[in-house]
Amino acid sequence: MKINTGVCASIIEENKDNILKLVKNLSYENIDYLELRLDVIEDITSSKATDIIKSIKQITQTPIILTNRTKKEGGLFDKSEEERITILLENAHLVEITDIELSTDEELRQKVIDKANKTIISYHNFEKTPDKEFLQEIIDSSFEIGDIPKIAVKPNKLEDTFTVLQLLMENNGIIAISMDKIGSYTRVMGPVMGAPVTYAAINNESAPGQLDIKTTSQMIKKLKTD
Repeated sequence: MKINTGVCASIIEENKDNILKLVKNLSYENIDYLELRLDVIEDITSSKATDIIKSIKQITQTPIILTNRTKKEGGLFDKSEEERITILLENAHLVEITDIELSTDEELRQKVIDKANKTIISYHNFEKTPDKEFLQEIIDSSFEIGDIPKIAVKPNKLEDTFTVLQLLMENNGIIAISMDKIGSYTRVMGPVMGAPVTYAAINNESAPGQLDIKTTSQMIKKLKTD
């Protein structure tokens, strides 16, 4: 019986052919979600995104998390914010979960939320781990407007990673990640502590400290069953 580990394979490819080749060759024994990073795809448009999503659906029914990440929050999308949101708006209904940043303009953000089947409301900080009270406010705000709060923060010392663990212990149904090498273990502990999703690398990591799919899945299974 397959154990749900919440492992999401992040697709970091620049074109449709490479994406589909990757999707066809994946072993889905250790994967519960696919994250399609639209911001990585060359010259991404709404119609191109639709075509890729529908093509993936012909290969696998694995739930898709749709992401079109801003540069401010670690992504590569370099066109206007209106274009970025339009691509999400016109494709959100095709996927199971749509990721939208909390920092997005409130009106634009709500339009995406209204179109999505389910949402991840994400917050990233690549400079530091804010204090627990601040991050709790982020989580509370995210729960008010969407389905799954996600925080991903940079630890500057080991103690910073403990803040993330505390938040996981005190909040059900959140994604909380401490990035970089010293925070890598939180990517495994998250699902053990109830996080619905954790992100893993297929070939190239999409965030600092991301582990590969097999390692992530095996460690979660070991901790969940022992």
